[in-house]
Amino acid sequence: MNGEEAAQGPRKGRGMHRRALIIFVAWILFTATVLAIGLPIVHQSIQKSGVLNLLGTASEGPKAQTQSVSVWFFTADRTIRAFRQRQQRKGGSAYHDTFESLLGGPDLQALKEGAVSSIQKGTRLIGLTLSNKVLFVDISKEFLQSPDLDGAYEQLRRTATGFPQVKDLVLLIEGERFALPAVR
Repeated sequence: MNGEEAAQGPRKGRGMHRRALIIFVAWILFTATVLAIGLPIVHQSIQKSGVLNLLGTASEGPKAQTQSVSVWFFTADRTIRAFRQRQQRKGGSAYHDTFESLLGGPDLQALKEGAVSSIQKGTRLIGLTLSNKVLFVDISKEFLQSPDLDGAYEQLRRTATGFPQVKDLVLLIEGERFALPAVR
């Protein structure tokens, strides 16, 4: 090996290390850029979906057998307002537990505050589903015996739209879509 080749050997090795370092730095910059742009979008999507609220209620573990829910009842002067109630966990979601509490009627504290339900006693929750910000609530036919159907429906609607991820309610009576009777 002549002297010229020996002198180029270390330079060639340094050039390869330099290229590898440049590629590594470029990769780090690219990854940081993708994270800076994508992370806020992903975070916003997760917040809008409401999945963190549902995970939060599920992650409380077996110790938390009740949760606080917001339900709407009338008062003696026929105004409607939200009441906080403790609800035994019965379903797999906060929606289910909230509607179980609403259909169960006012608890003792709400009664002391003058809460009255227009929903017929004995109305049962059959199921519910959230799809495209619309909550589909399926309840038993006892609901049709409610003394004030308009008021009973309003309690359901306000309770449903009390969730930030719910924009509307579709009410089903034993699987059939319900529409309030037209005013004569």
